[in-house]
Amino acid sequence: MKSIAYIDLEVHPKNSAILDMGGINGAGAVFHSKSIAAFANFLRGADYLCGHNIIKHDLKYMRPILENFRIATEKVIDTLYLSALLFPKKPYHALVKDEKLQTDELNNPLNDSIKVKELFADEVMAFNHLEGSMKQIFYALLQDQKEFRSFFQYLGYEARVEPVSLIKKHFASEICERADMRTLIDEYPVELAYALAVINVKDRLSVTPPWILKAFR
Repeated sequence: MKSIAYIDLEVHPKNSAILDMGGINGAGAVFHSKSIAAFANFLRGADYLCGHNIIKHDLKYMRPILENFRIATEKVIDTLYLSALLFPKKPYHALVKDEKLQTDELNNPLNDSIKVKELFADEVMAFNHLEGSMKQIFYALLQDQKEFRSFFQYLGYEARVEPVSLIKKHFASEICERADMRTLIDEYPVELAYALAVINVKDRLSVTPPWILKAFR
């Protein structure tokens, strides 16, 4: 069975020093320490690393250190990008506000990593409950994107589809029939996926989060 280590770092805002580290694995074993060596040992054997904004934040500080301990950092799951994709309906997921993870304690990476584990479990459930065509659409658009590919790999999900016809069929009468879907798929796959996620909820009060609009113009 594929194993995941859910992690979070506290980093000094000025000098980028790692101040504290927390983690929990699938078996429930927890880690909370400032020791880099102990953290590397905790992560050893995990097939995937999972965190909230781990791609843009945690990995930036952690990758050089973990590589010294020969800990692989290629398979990374980021709950930040998944939450906006899989919970597009307002009210959004209770653990996420804008791009921030909502936790009970400030500056507690162990507590945050536990929340990441809870959030990821909800994201897996949300994906499994999607209509088959939406799963296929998301896979077709996002399978090669660094923010999403490890998620599909972890699930073992694959689909061979022709996305243009699939999107037009699923969203018949909801999107413009003359839209240049091929260009959108080829040049803006992530943007298109988020747009279709919002359209699919059929709720005029649900909007794309501001951080998504900033990150994917």
